Amino acid sequence: MPIDPKFQKKRKKAGKEKGTTIWGPLDPPQKLGIRGTYVAVDWDICEGCGTCLEVCPQQVYDWTVTHDHPISEKKPLPAKELSCVQCYTCETECPVQAIRIIFPGPTGWERAVTFLMLSQIIVGIIYGALFGPHLGLPIPFYVGWFISAVALLFFFSSAIYYPRKGEPGKGKGTMDTTVLVDSGTYGIVRHPQILGGILLVSASILISQHWLAAIIGVPVSVSLYMETAKEEKGLMTKFGDDYKRYTQKVPRMNLLLGIARRLRRRNE
Repeated sequence: MPIDPKFQKKRKKAGKEKGTTIWGPLDPPQKLGIRGTYVAVDWDICEGCGTCLEVCPQQVYDWTVTHDHPISEKKPLPAKELSCVQCYTCETECPVQAIRIIFPGPTGWERAVTFLMLSQIIVGIIYGALFGPHLGLPIPFYVGWFISAVALLFFFSSAIYYPRKGEPGKGKGTMDTTVLVDSGTYGIVRHPQILGGILLVSASILISQHWLAAIIGVPVSVSLYMETAKEEKGLMTKFGDDYKRYTQKVPRMNLLLGIARRLRRRNE
């Protein structure tokens, strides 16, 4: 029997090992539970073959001794699970299906940046809509509304294209793509969701024209842009040569260059 894909709902946390969450029930040495939340390994199923350690490009796993376990006396511990790039190689190649990979979403500082971004966008746009622009400049105000309309298409790119084009695995979430998406807005820029966030932050500044929106929005935009470098590294590892060719065809965040290249490809 493979690892339960709904273990987080059916099991309770039973502690941690080297910072990695343990999901019970526990009755060592026979029952060891599941180790990990986003890279989860069912130690009661795992045979300790080491395939996951061999195929993982990010070296997420560490060997851990499990004395007197009836199946094997060593198990892979996903000690660096947040380094996982969701390539799913370990999950698909595990001979006993003891591994489950789950997209973690924003973590730590990323959650804080996301909260600030959404707060800045919502409060700034509502302020401008209810009270008008703080500086009273009409042209930036209307430009801001135009940018916000365009930005929404990019901001929701993953929700629009991933379910249809990304081929998420069975029972997986929208973000758990197995195929490189390079069409639609992803054919214009490589990170349309992040670009959409930056454009919405900029639109909020133009619509509200309030100094507080700018003070929050500028560093948030810089943080979002810096996040693309981290994503690039993970996507390059996950998709390999396909992503390398994609980077040569589609710019990272340059919207105007992306549109120009897209039009040129259509005319070829």
